[in-house]
Amino acid sequence: MTTFMLWIHLTAVVVGIGGLGFFLLILLPSLGVLSTEQREALSKAVAARFRWVSWAAITLLLISGLYNIRRYYWEEAWGKSWLLLTFKITLALVLFAIVLGLTIPLKAFDRLRVRRRTWLVVAFAMGVVVILISAYLRVG
Repeated sequence: MTTFMLWIHLTAVVVGIGGLGFFLLILLPSLGVLSTEQREALSKAVAARFRWVSWAAITLLLISGLYNIRRYYWEEAWGKSWLLLTFKITLALVLFAIVLGLTIPLKAFDRLRVRRRTWLVVAFAMGVVVILISAYLRVG
C-alpha cells in the first residue's frame, strides 16, 4: 500500500504541476496567434478540462499526503522535518487555493482570473518549492 500511495502522490504532483507549467509556459504564450474569438473558445475549453484534472489531482494529493504523513512522520518528534513538512503543507494549501480560485467558474473569482498569468506564475513557483522541500525531506 505504501508504494501505491507514493505512486499516487507523485503522479498527482506531476499531472498538477505539469499542467500548470503547460498552461503557463506553452498555452498562454501561444494564444497570441489566434483571433479573439478563437482564443476565448480555446481558453474556455482548456480551462474546463483543466478544472477537473486539477481538482482530481488536489483530491489525490490530500488523500495520499495524509496517508504519507501518518506513515512517515506521525511518530517522529517535532523538529526540522516537521517544520519543513508544515511549511510544505502550508505552501501546498495556498497553491490549491490559487488553482481552485482560477478554475471555479464563479464571478467571485473574476478578480483573480483577470491576473491569471501572475497567479499561474505564483502557483507554479510554489509548486516547484514544494517539490524541492519534498525531495529534501525524502533524502534527509
